[in-house]
Parts: sequence; structure tokens; C-alpha cells
Amino acid sequence: MIIDPLFYLMAIPSVIIIGLSKGGLTGIGALAVPLMAIVASPLQSAAVLMPILMVLDLIAVWMYRKTFDRITLAITVPASIVGIIIGWALVSRIDPNVIRILIGIIAGTFTISYWLNNNQKESKGHSVVRGTFWGSITGFTSFVTLTGAPPYQMYLLPLKLEQRKYAGTFMIFFWLNNIFKFPLFIQLGEMNKATLFTSLALFPIAVISTFVGIYIVKKVPTKIFYRIIYILLFLVSIKLIWDGFSNIIK
Repeated sequence: MIIDPLFYLMAIPSVIIIGLSKGGLTGIGALAVPLMAIVASPLQSAAVLMPILMVLDLIAVWMYRKTFDRITLAITVPASIVGIIIGWALVSRIDPNVIRILIGIIAGTFTISYWLNNNQKESKGHSVVRGTFWGSITGFTSFVTLTGAPPYQMYLLPLKLEQRKYAGTFMIFFWLNNIFKFPLFIQLGEMNKATLFTSLALFPIAVISTFVGIYIVKKVPTKIFYRIIYILLFLVSIKLIWDGFSNIIK
């Protein structure tokens, strides 16, 4: 089990965010891995979070099993599988600092895109080209760093789906995504007793947060909450880019 107090300083907020995201506040999930990547390698962060995600996916899919967009899944799921395979082939050859920079760029770009898309009143509609592009990028980044939400939402947000259909599509996509990449991730050997026991210790926090997220979606307006989260995400993205380049220069 990982015993570094600094790791848990970032890991606990990360799993809380993941729980809230699986409860229906899908936009904030992008903040989880960037937070952990500040104190741990992206692959170690992914090894700890993956088992938690696999269990929480079941809760989320059950909740939203009747509300999802089939066309979006038909376009993006096959593309994500291609991205996952590419990520599996390249992950051992990529410098962790490059991955940090990649996460930071994706998160920062996504945040800016989100702010710009808030001014969009009409749906862009489905696009095989855009869906295939962002689906494959999502598969790659979700395998390498578990940071798939930003690129996926770059396709999903402009569709302007109804809130529950949006959440259901998001949940089911990443459930299928995680099922496919889980055995490949184990094959890389990143999971061990230390990461699994750490996942087990953090799991109750994630479950509680999931039900808190469900409550928030049902009862509390989320507009201000989202504004705060996206500002934080943008600041974290700058931090990761800075750290990545600083370590490479050294």
C-alpha cells in the first residue's frame, strides 16, 4: 500500500471527484488524474484509479441504463478501441513528463472549448469524422493517463443532449472503454499489491461521493459548481504543463 502522505493529499480529492463524476456530474471527472499526476506518475495514478472506476462504472451504468444516445456510442466506441490499442503499444515508450504535458494541454484546451461552447445555442449534430477523431483520441488518452473525459466531451458537449441522456451516454461509453482496456492495463504490469490495497482504501470515499453526486444532480443547481471546477481544471492544466517542461529541461 502506498504510504506517502503527500500522495493521499491529492488522491483523496481525486477519488471524491471521480465519485461525483460517476454520480452524474460528468464534467468534473477530468480533474481527478491531473490532481494525482502532481504527486505521482500518470501510470501509477492510473493503476490506483482503474479498479475504483471499474466498480463505480457498474453503479453509474445501472443508473443511466435507459437514457443514452445510441448514435454517439456507435460512432465513438469503435474509434476509442483503436485509440486504446495505440496507447497500449506506445505507453511504455513515452516519458511521463510528456504525458503530464499532454494531460495539461488536453485539459486546458478542453476548458477553453467548454467556455466557448457555452455560447453555442444549437446542436452541431452528429459527425462521423469528428466522432471518430475525438473517440480515438479519447481511447488513447484514457489508456495512457485515464484522462479521457476532456477529448470525449469536446465531441459530446456540442451535441447539446438532454442532461440525463448526456450523462448516460458518457457513463456507458467509459464503461465499455474501461472493460476493453482493463486486461491490457494488467498486462503492462502496472498493477501490484501496493496499488490494489491503495485502491481498496480509497474505494469507500469514492462510493460515498458517487451517491453525493446523485443527490447533487437531483437537488442542487450545478451552474456555479461547474464554473469553479473548470477554473480549477484550467489552473491544474497550467501546473502540469509547467512541471512537465521543467523536468524535461532539467
